[in-house]
Amino acid sequence: MTEYRLAKPEEWEDCIELANYVFSTAHRPHDFEQLIPRVYQAGPEMARIHRVAVAENGRLRAEIAVLPQQMAAGGKLLRAGYVGSVSVHPKARGEGHMKRLLGDWITDLEGTCDLLALDGQRQRYAYFGFTPGSEKYTFYLDVANVRHTWKNGELSAYTFAPLFPENGEADEEAAAFAKKLNEEKPLYVVREDVKACLKTFGEQAIAIWKNGERIGYLALCGGNQVVEAEVLEEQDFVPALAAYLKENALDSLFISIPVYETGKAAALSEVCESFTKERCGSAMYRIFRFADVIEAMLTMKAETMGISDGTWFAVLEGQPLTVTVKDGTVTVTREAHPGADVLNREQAQELLLSPLASKGSKVPSEIWKNIPSDWFPLPLYCATADEF
Repeated sequence: MTEYRLAKPEEWEDCIELANYVFSTAHRPHDFEQLIPRVYQAGPEMARIHRVAVAENGRLRAEIAVLPQQMAAGGKLLRAGYVGSVSVHPKARGEGHMKRLLGDWITDLEGTCDLLALDGQRQRYAYFGFTPGSEKYTFYLDVANVRHTWKNGELSAYTFAPLFPENGEADEEAAAFAKKLNEEKPLYVVREDVKACLKTFGEQAIAIWKNGERIGYLALCGGNQVVEAEVLEEQDFVPALAAYLKENALDSLFISIPVYETGKAAALSEVCESFTKERCGSAMYRIFRFADVIEAMLTMKAETMGISDGTWFAVLEGQPLTVTVKDGTVTVTREAHPGADVLNREQAQELLLSPLASKGSKVPSEIWKNIPSDWFPLPLYCATADEF
């Protein structure tokens, strides 16, 4: 008989081996200790974030992990979790392990978590109450853009070096610097081990220097994909990216930023060849506490993008709430007037997270007349360094 429970510290190596085997068999060779070092190099105490299916012979047949996170936005701190390492041994597929393990996680977290995130196939996770969400801009900067925008020598003040040198010198200072910049973002996930976070999925963390002073950092994947870039002064953002392209003799850079970073987006749009606005990979979310998530994210949106005044009464998946925006200040109370809009989970999350919800069929059309058009979608976002 299969046993479903949290993994034990002595099963830690088995957890890693199962994930490596399953993902390597299904995709390409995987080494989770290198891909997600903040979890899989942290030691056996991280076994506790894994739920496992254990066969009678003691061997692991499946596992699903949830990494606890704190997400800050709009002056609020949300209790979040990131679902990852969803692994079912090829010989155990079709036995219901994923359904049981993820179901157990959701039951456990309902009273202690505000929202869950994951990166996965839409229909597979819609079954468990997850909805696609989060958008980003990706800008394309090429060598011609740089050559025609900056004259010779205008970018010479910028230099670059690994944020964390191989010899380990000044790691604490660099980590404190990167942590400070991360926590100045409109939305951020608290990073306990910044160095390990900035190695997630092969990221390279590069320090930006200007006239001998460290002013920011880049996080790159694949050599020319900038997945995170932070500077002390926004005026240095685009010139630093251009200088990095030039110094490294790159043909182009692809620069991804969340849609609420409007200053960065405007600056990039004046130089870059093109851009796209798209969903962040296969990001999906399941909201447990609608009032808390709406208040945090809508406040952040008001602060960064601006939203209209208004009031909305709703009952979302049985949770009553009233959202009020007045002069840019967001207030959410946990009560609703008679006649409030009533939505189930699928409808509520579609309304809150999808940029095309008003054009679709899941949310009743009459509801949209009650909501200012610039409130939703909520600008949820997860940087590569915080994924799992």
